[in-house]
Amino acid sequence: MKKFLKISALSAVLVCANGDFLMAQTVEMRIGSKSYSIELNGNDAAQDFARRLPMELQFEDYAGTERIAYLNPKLNVGEAPTHMTPRTGDIAYYVPWGNLAVFVRGFRPSESLVPLGSMSTEAWQALQSSGDEAVRFSLQR
Repeated sequence: MKKFLKISALSAVLVCANGDFLMAQTVEMRIGSKSYSIELNGNDAAQDFARRLPMELQFEDYAGTERIAYLNPKLNVGEAPTHMTPRTGDIAYYVPWGNLAVFVRGFRPSESLVPLGSMSTEAWQALQSSGDEAVRFSLQR
């Protein structure tokens, strides 16, 4: 039992290049009456996003590759990485426009794109088909 607890606790911790420990966090995304668990990274930008919760956003399609919603004010990126190769289900923050992006298909390596976390197939498919319905993010209880 002790080994299981140690492994579980370690799986929720991320270690940065400078040796600092950051906690990943699970948040809830609600579309209509359905809820989905979203895993956020432990980087500065993801922590800033989580501190702002709860929030409600309107998403729109962008180029058939992602669903985007604008954040105001922009996220504090801090020491978070500012490049990634997005995969389907990844959540990112695009620095120049200040928008949250959920990738509904993979994309090329991109600069100014900050990884925030990821969501399950069921969650990104629900977001993809949500149209202009409000999407609510909150801390998971």
